[in-house]
Amino acid sequence: MRCNCAFSRRHPRPGFTLIEMLVVVAIIVVLAGLALPAIMKARESSRTVGCLSNLRQLGIAITGYRDANGSYPPYRVEDPGYVNKFGVVRPRWQWLMSDFTGRPAQNPDVILAAGNSDTTYTNVPLDNEVFVCPSITTSDGSSIRNGSYGYNFQYLGNSRNLVDGDLTTPYLNFPIRSVSDPARTIAFGDSRGGGLPHGGHSMTLDPPHMRKRKPGTGNVNSPSPATLPGYDPYGPDETGTDIAIYFSPADARHQGRANVVFLDGHTESLSLEGLGYVVRGGVAMPQNTTTLPWGSNALWSGYGRDETSPYFGVE
Repeated sequence: MRCNCAFSRRHPRPGFTLIEMLVVVAIIVVLAGLALPAIMKARESSRTVGCLSNLRQLGIAITGYRDANGSYPPYRVEDPGYVNKFGVVRPRWQWLMSDFTGRPAQNPDVILAAGNSDTTYTNVPLDNEVFVCPSITTSDGSSIRNGSYGYNFQYLGNSRNLVDGDLTTPYLNFPIRSVSDPARTIAFGDSRGGGLPHGGHSMTLDPPHMRKRKPGTGNVNSPSPATLPGYDPYGPDETGTDIAIYFSPADARHQGRANVVFLDGHTESLSLEGLGYVVRGGVAMPQNTTTLPWGSNALWSGYGRDETSPYFGVE
C-alpha cells in the first residue's frame, strides 16, 4: 500500500534572516543606549542622597562637639605631643568628630598596628562611612587626609599658629565660640583637595577667597605662593610640595553641584558659583592675585556676609 507522502512530509520551520537578526540587535542597542543615561542618573542621584545623609550626620556631630567643648573643632590638633585614646597623634577633625558619629573614624586596631606616628596613621583607611562620599570610587575616598569632605577651617577652626610649629605664638583663627548666622555658615562639604580632579589635603575646604587677617597678626612663618598682603594663605599645606594647586575648594561632583552642610544642620546642593567661587571652565579659581573678580565668602564667614561688606562683623 502506497503512503500518502503529502501527509508525512514535514514543513520546514521559518527562521530569522540575517537582516532580521541585525534589526533586532540594533533595536536592543538603541534601547540600551536610551536607558543607560537614566540608569546612571538614578545611580548618581542615589549617591547624592547618601552623601547628603553623611553631611547631615556631620552637621549633628559638630553641634555636639561645640556643645561639649564650647568651641568648634580645629582642623587638626597641632600639638605634636597630643595623642588621643586610640593612639592617634595630632588627630584631624574626623577623629574629633568620631565621638559624635557612632564609631571611630579609623579602625583602632589597625592604628595600633601601624604605629604611634602621624605618618603611619595617615595611611590607615577611613573605617566610618560617614566620612566617605559614595561618589568617590578611588582609594582617595577613604583617605583621612585626601578624602571626601573638607572642613571650613579658615573661619571655624584654623589651628595654625602665627609662626608655624611654634605653639607659643597666637592662633590665626581659633577658637571660634559662636557665629551670628549658623543657617548661612558652611561647616563641611564636598572637597576637591589640591589637585585636579581630586588631590591632597581635601580634609580642608577653602572658601572662595582668602580670609582677611586680624590686625596685628602679621604673616605666617613661610611665604606662600597663595598669599596676598593682609590675607591668610590657603592651606593648610600651602607651602608644601605634595600638592599641585594651593587651593582646596568645594568639588561639584554631584551632577555639577557640591553638597554642603550648614551649622544649623541643614544640607544643600549648590553650584560653585552659588557657593561664591569665581569659576573658569568649570573649575573654581584660587584668588591669589588681584586680576580675578573677587569671590564671596558670605556663606563661610559666620556672619552671612562677605568680609568686603561694610556691615561685616555687625550683629
